[in-house]
Amino acid sequence: MRQIRTEGIVLRVKNRNESDRLLTVLSPDLGKILILARGARKPKNRFLTYSQLFCHGEIMLLPYREIYILNQTDVKNTFFDIRGDLDRLYSATYIVNLAEAIATAGENNLPLFTLLLYGLSHLSYGDCLPLDITLLTEIKILQISGFQPAILVKETGKFLDGGIPVDDDTASIIQAVLDSDLGQTYKMPLSSNVRKDLNKVLPAYIQQKLELQIQSRSYLDLFS
Repeated sequence: MRQIRTEGIVLRVKNRNESDRLLTVLSPDLGKILILARGARKPKNRFLTYSQLFCHGEIMLLPYREIYILNQTDVKNTFFDIRGDLDRLYSATYIVNLAEAIATAGENNLPLFTLLLYGLSHLSYGDCLPLDITLLTEIKILQISGFQPAILVKETGKFLDGGIPVDDDTASIIQAVLDSDLGQTYKMPLSSNVRKDLNKVLPAYIQQKLELQIQSRSYLDLFS
């Protein structure tokens, strides 16, 4: 059976029987896939490290029916620091939940994979507020998924397409993020007013355009 080499970020972990784990993984060339990590729940198993939420690595897979069997791993980053801070953990959990919701199986999605790496890296090692990283990532995810917000100007103010009102400063930040590359995205400073407005506007826009209401998003309101 031909092995497949790819990269993968672990989006979801589910225990399966007494020793295995079923991983939902985002691959840049395979899209969203399910991987069986045999024995990954055992303390000395070679797949234990990779079968953790957020982990990124190079992996070798064996196709098996509609899933893959994990055969080899080379862990690149566990983003361990995320787990030591609740704000970072809430943000990272929501980001991977959102990525999982929009990713599709068998579809090359290098932009989403790259964005997720940037977001997790900044949450693990960066100095920005976790909420800011989340909001900036949401804007980019909308852009990648084909639902780039359009800013409309009317007599009474500025709106996102769909009729969601936004402050002038918020509109400017959204446009700046859409126009930026990922190297610049996470350098965007957010004022408290813009942060508050984005935290209201973006989930409403995502629900309207992507028809998604992700439960883990509600945790961000605890530290907004």
